[in-house]
Amino acid sequence: MTMSLPRVALFTRDEIIYSLKSFAAAMLALYLASRAGLPNTFWSLLTVYVVSQPLAGMVRSKAVYRLCGTFIGSTATVFIIPTLSNAPVLLSLAMAIWVSICLFISLLDRTPRSYTFMLAGYTAALIGFPSVQTPDLIFNTAVTRVEEICLGILCATLVHSVVLPAGLSASVMGLLDKTLTDTRRWLTDIFSPAAPATR
Repeated sequence: MTMSLPRVALFTRDEIIYSLKSFAAAMLALYLASRAGLPNTFWSLLTVYVVSQPLAGMVRSKAVYRLCGTFIGSTATVFIIPTLSNAPVLLSLAMAIWVSICLFISLLDRTPRSYTFMLAGYTAALIGFPSVQTPDLIFNTAVTRVEEICLGILCATLVHSVVLPAGLSASVMGLLDKTLTDTRRWLTDIFSPAAPATR
């Protein structure tokens, strides 16, 4: 009785290129964040993987919305945390309302723009709650967050846009070819003479 080996998943050329580009952008972001002396270098690395998309245009679009959302959320946190740091219940309520409003708007808007509101909500929670004990440092934390997110976004956008950029044309042409093939087959089936019925 022969024992079969497990099958190894094979990846396409485009999938391998995409993975290598994402890894290169992440390592570049991590290196630059370390050289700049930023405290939370993993934010830059994670941002690269969050922003990375198979198509170069999608990377740029998501990068802009993530940057706007991070900036809005950080700004809101700078206003909320120092003002309400002496009233923990009010602070928690204000943060919960902010996150809820942002999430509500992001669910109403079904365009890619909704990513901005989602980011504004959870950025405030991510940097706001850990800074409750040190409200005097919230401005520095917010600026650092924006800097590291910007660095990750720039690295992802640069690598995916310059190194073998993947456009939308190949996907569209593939879908058109499939549609034309299906249409040709359907027309052939419709207009071909029917086979004589056998008795």
